[in-house]
Amino acid sequence: MGRYIVKRLISLVPIIFGISVLVFTILHLVPGDPASIMLGTSATPEAIKVLRQEMGLDLPLVQQYLQWMGGLLQGDFGVSVHTGEPILPEILSRFSITLQLTVLGALFGWLFAIPLGIISAVRVHSSVDVVVRLFAMLGISVPNFAIGTLLLLGLSLYFGWFPPIDVVSFWEDPAEAWQVFVLPAITMGIVLAAGVMRMTRSAFLETLEKDFIRTARAKGNNQWIVIVGHALRNSSIPIVTIAGMQIGYLLGGSVIVEQLFSIPGLGQYILDGIYQRDYPVVQGGVLFVALVFVLVNLLVDVIYTWIDPRIKY
Repeated sequence: MGRYIVKRLISLVPIIFGISVLVFTILHLVPGDPASIMLGTSATPEAIKVLRQEMGLDLPLVQQYLQWMGGLLQGDFGVSVHTGEPILPEILSRFSITLQLTVLGALFGWLFAIPLGIISAVRVHSSVDVVVRLFAMLGISVPNFAIGTLLLLGLSLYFGWFPPIDVVSFWEDPAEAWQVFVLPAITMGIVLAAGVMRMTRSAFLETLEKDFIRTARAKGNNQWIVIVGHALRNSSIPIVTIAGMQIGYLLGGSVIVEQLFSIPGLGQYILDGIYQRDYPVVQGGVLFVALVFVLVNLLVDVIYTWIDPRIKY
């Protein structure tokens, strides 16, 4: 296992390199000059030229990329061209907020989706199964910004629940943090729950037809003992796979939710960088999210061996 993990960590190098080239190239293809945007419409060409030289934007793209990668290899994500502040401390600070939101949204989605998916599989073709499948279809079809807008209008503005307050960490004040994160977490969790629910139902339907399930039932075991003690673990591989992938998608998809609920997380930080043509912020933020996504996938692979000891690396 240790050898496998080391190999996977080494394989991160070409993946991160490819992502960095892609992000760098796409950003520099976007119309607009950061120096012109920062100085405004009244700036003179001379002032714009001086600022471009200070920002290194006058250098060839290859040289700009090599300078950026050289800083990354030393742990330096660069400096924001808009604020002049180092990027990495800001990314880590914002990521802690995004991580809390993502974990809460994932917990909500899993605790809601897995039990309903199991019940839907056990009571296949029943009215409960139809309702669960309909909810899953709606969760996949409706975008998260629409769900978040409805929650804001219905619960926050109309009923006055969860009023807008400053963002605080769960470590500082759990009660106040709950009021801040509950609506965006539900927004993210509903989308996650839809996919996990469908996968849980499909995995259980397949597992319940296996011979070892028939044997467990023939021994006179209770229905829920058969489901929890035998079927659950053997159905967990595809569930864990999609859950791990969606954690990465939640981290990346938090941009819209954070913007909608005015949460100063990493997603909003990257979005502000896009608006301001702040290349170092966007490059560093996207690369950081990609690294976390790949590490989550590695963790999922490690969990496989705990669920099914027959899996060897």
